[in-house]
Amino acid sequence: MMLRLATAARLLPGFIVRGWTRQYEDARIILEQNGDLHYLNISAKMQRILVRGGILATGVMLISIFVLLITSVNLMISRTKLERSHEEVYRALLSSASDSENAEQLTMNDEQMVALAQTIRDRDMSIRRFVDTSMVAVSQENVTMKSQLESSGLTEKIVKIIQQNAANGGFNLEDDLKSNPLLRGKVADELSTNRGLREVLYALPSVMPVPNYSVTSDFGVRRHPLTGQTHFHTGLDLLSQTGDEKVHPVKPGVVVLAQFHTQYGNTVVVRHTNGVESLYAHMANIEVKLGDKVTHESVLGNIGSTGSSSTGKHLHLEILIGGYPVNPQKVIRTAQYVQQIQNQQR
Repeated sequence: MMLRLATAARLLPGFIVRGWTRQYEDARIILEQNGDLHYLNISAKMQRILVRGGILATGVMLISIFVLLITSVNLMISRTKLERSHEEVYRALLSSASDSENAEQLTMNDEQMVALAQTIRDRDMSIRRFVDTSMVAVSQENVTMKSQLESSGLTEKIVKIIQQNAANGGFNLEDDLKSNPLLRGKVADELSTNRGLREVLYALPSVMPVPNYSVTSDFGVRRHPLTGQTHFHTGLDLLSQTGDEKVHPVKPGVVVLAQFHTQYGNTVVVRHTNGVESLYAHMANIEVKLGDKVTHESVLGNIGSTGSSSTGKHLHLEILIGGYPVNPQKVIRTAQYVQQIQNQQR
């Protein structure tokens, strides 16, 4: 039988070629009925159309059979994989029993396996709904944080400086994305954006150096009180309203400068995380030294009027990110807003 099929397979292309390229001639079929002769003429063109049509129909039928065969094989393979998966689930359930007696009693029929699969599917749908709901909340939070950053005057360049100076290591979102198919696509984008925005906002200082204060000169373009020329004021000038003249760091960090400056007088610079630094000038005295680690409770000095550019008793505060001055009041208010939101969520 196999020999005949192999022989037919070898001969079939020859038949097709000869049938397709054959030169046909007009033919006449004679039919006799009750002594009467009838002639049926079949032209060469009609013969060629019939033969070629038959060849095409046969080819389509063979291709369809081949496709159905491939599909059937794929279905068999998929079914085998599914059965193996069910077997692995079954074995996992058996192995989860606390002792051998329970493992022997844990048996499942087909109906119980179907019920188990339905339970797993329902749990999966619940998790997906939770992820979708959480993604909506994360998206709304991202919009709020972006709006706060824009209102604080932080440019895209400054935001990138903070992100580039973030500490490496710890939580790795990429690892979670690879292991969890639910955290991919738009969910991954929103989570990644949320983490980046949080890094920026948490890096910002959140308290003023003087508890109760008034602003005598704001951040931005102003007329210099001594020279009368227009210039850009890179910080805030603060006065204490309660008489408490102690100056505290706006954020924990390390003292990188503590000395007298010709224009700024007694000056302290504290380096914080993520490329953020704060400067305190015109103080009456300096209570820290280079290399000291300071917290919110540390005292850097007292409000004073030292330095050639001082116009009276006050504290000049600057916040710099990557060396670029930013508006201290707006930045601190933004960080305070984020802390309030975080406390409400707790």
